[in-house]
Amino acid sequence: MRTRVIIAACACVCGLALQGSWLPEVPEHAFAELGSTSGTPQVNGFVFIAGRYISPPYTVTRRGNGIFINRIQVDQPFPWAFGAADGAASDSAVPKAVDEDGDFEEVEPTTVPARKAADIDDLFSDIGASGGKPAEVKAEGTAKRDPELVKREKEALLEGLERLRKGYEVALGRGDVFFFGPHKRVNGNYGTARTMLGVLPKALRYAQSPQELIQRLKQGGVFFIDIGICGQLYRNKTTFPLLGERLKKIEESEALEARRRSEARRW
Repeated sequence: MRTRVIIAACACVCGLALQGSWLPEVPEHAFAELGSTSGTPQVNGFVFIAGRYISPPYTVTRRGNGIFINRIQVDQPFPWAFGAADGAASDSAVPKAVDEDGDFEEVEPTTVPARKAADIDDLFSDIGASGGKPAEVKAEGTAKRDPELVKREKEALLEGLERLRKGYEVALGRGDVFFFGPHKRVNGNYGTARTMLGVLPKALRYAQSPQELIQRLKQGGVFFIDIGICGQLYRNKTTFPLLGERLKKIEESEALEARRRSEARRW
């Protein structure tokens, strides 16, 4: 009985840690203005959030100005300020990041997280390019501005958000890998993801430190994961059995496909 209680407590802590996003919460008035969109579940691709592997299927949704994967917010390209009564953004527009102790600290909302996938960034170029300033929506004087102009701006923002949501969905559908975290987002194609998956489960299981983990990954030909991501992965190293199961299924599928091709050539 005691063991069950401990396991349940650990599961709750893990769940809270995962839900404790470094991104600001989506304001209710942003949801009221922009609504939401739910995508089609994707069984391909690989998602890591703050170093924790999330198993598929992946459903990419948009709620207000936030992008979510399986109900966990992973992106919020701009702070929402429409509807602020005093002409300033609300406290929820201040991003928060997780520090080394697991607490939250405020960070300046001045830059979009570093990104590696140009195709995803291009989908959102109208609102803000990677590494530059996000397109902040100024609330100052909103009530005095032309309502039609405000309406067109909101429509443009919504269109950009939908392109971004769809871009994530399409990328996962073709097998891309995404690492979302408080400092940056890293994205790779299926070939990169497959190489990583062939190495990561064992590397994560046997590594005794983030430094050893990155060493094992490099020995296996994985070079796109830096020490920061390795630190996040190492803190979630108990997920290695899930990665091992995913690798086994992929290897079985590849073996089946190879047999089919061999039989087709014989005929």
